Amino acid sequence: MDLRQMSYFVAMYEEGSVTRAAQRLNIVQPAVSVQLARLEEAIGQKLFYRTPKGMVPTHAGENAYRRFLPILREVEQARRALTVDGDVVKGHVALGAVSSVANNALSETLRIFHRRYPEVTLRATGGYTTDLIEMLRTAQLDLVIVNTPSRGGRGFDTLPIINEDLALICDSAHPALPATLHPSEVAARDLVIPSHRHGLRLIIDAAFAVHDLALVPRMEFDELKTIEEFLLDSRFATILPPIAVHRALMTGRLRMHPIVPSVPRRLVCLSNTARPLGQAAQLFVEELRERMIEVSAKLTRAIGANP
Repeated sequence: MDLRQMSYFVAMYEEGSVTRAAQRLNIVQPAVSVQLARLEEAIGQKLFYRTPKGMVPTHAGENAYRRFLPILREVEQARRALTVDGDVVKGHVALGAVSSVANNALSETLRIFHRRYPEVTLRATGGYTTDLIEMLRTAQLDLVIVNTPSRGGRGFDTLPIINEDLALICDSAHPALPATLHPSEVAARDLVIPSHRHGLRLIIDAAFAVHDLALVPRMEFDELKTIEEFLLDSRFATILPPIAVHRALMTGRLRMHPIVPSVPRRLVCLSNTARPLGQAAQLFVEELRERMIEVSAKLTRAIGANP
């Protein structure tokens, strides 16, 4: 039994199939099967049931996962610690973020982070929650900033970033509306919102379904920047997290109306438990969280001063 066999086993456990495990490890499928067979021979127990729907862990497999995962994490953390060059933070971070982050907060965080840690290289990818999680699962990304997935997955560490209530947002010259709006009042507006591919739409639909409301938007755009620009000088409104359009809100180009009862969204950072975040990635997550909290506080003060 060696570390390679453990890492192959963990990939198999988390992926549930030989094909996906091989893709994640970037190796051929027979290599995964061979190492798994050798591990089962060394342990003397079957670790998976082979079924038409994939690999299902046995009781021994569940126990092995609980024991192997901390070992692999300790090894990875030791490797990262030994490669640190004095007090200089180095490394590469591949991250993904949903558009509600990429639209405003991400670029500012990247600029600040680069000034503080110039030896770190970064690659940022935008996308939908489900797509980004798949890229994280297959080791294409180190971390993703997404709306809380509707279904959790084995093998992910979750770090909260920010909780925020969605609001009705419209052009500043839009006809007067009440200070707060009930979901039924929001549903009656001419709306432009993301389509069902978008994680925010899933949150919105679920919140309105609680009130037996089904939104029928006049327009659907997935790019939040397109929605922001479309709202200007129009009678349309949208439902978004205010931080996604905070510049337009703070300059008065757009205005927002809270929805009561609230429609919350929870933004989190996901990383793979088998690939612990290095120092550079951890520092970036903290920088992004601090930046988003700061922007949210400034936005709250600005809106409060100019109702």
